[in-house]
Amino acid sequence: MDPHPARSPQDLLARLEALETRVAALESDSAAEEHPGSDHPARSTRPRPAAPASADAALPEQSPPEHAEDPFWALNSLKEHCPAPGAVVFAGAVEVGAGHLDYQWGRPTEHLLATDWAEHAETVAALGHPLRLAMLRRLLDGEHTVAQLVDELELASTGVAYHHLSALQGGGWVTTPRRGSWALATPRVVPLLAIITALEKG
Repeated sequence: MDPHPARSPQDLLARLEALETRVAALESDSAAEEHPGSDHPARSTRPRPAAPASADAALPEQSPPEHAEDPFWALNSLKEHCPAPGAVVFAGAVEVGAGHLDYQWGRPTEHLLATDWAEHAETVAALGHPLRLAMLRRLLDGEHTVAQLVDELELASTGVAYHHLSALQGGGWVTTPRRGSWALATPRVVPLLAIITALEKG
């Protein structure tokens, strides 16, 4: 008798996503342990969350948009791989202070419409202050101590810095890789840049 009865595609997708998230976290922890004495501990440089609908639904590598013959290359590829009702995907291949990061995340439309958006309130609210966004911009370049943030942002006190860092930590945006040091959470780098991009006025 099959110990694993047939599961729905949604159940299998959820299990795959959970597994890949755990693997990414383990890779990040392992990399940090390999360089415990460095000023900038190694991090997982290729967090790859789940594809939008299945493992083979990931967008193929393409030329950068400014060099593409088709200005809608990403959209057309998404429509080809995820037919109606479609999906939403964002991805990035970036060079930042944390190193080179490749990242992709996506969700089928049905999933997005069926979830409780209120669950994301704390994560979104943590970004709702100009000073917190300024802190994240500094942390994008690499780890900072509170003293460095106070100095660079000309804050009134370390208490002000800790107040906003705590809010960002509660929202899952920052971590403390070592005592007295703060960093932008590696899996949050591309999502943060995607949010900033989405907020541009076209």
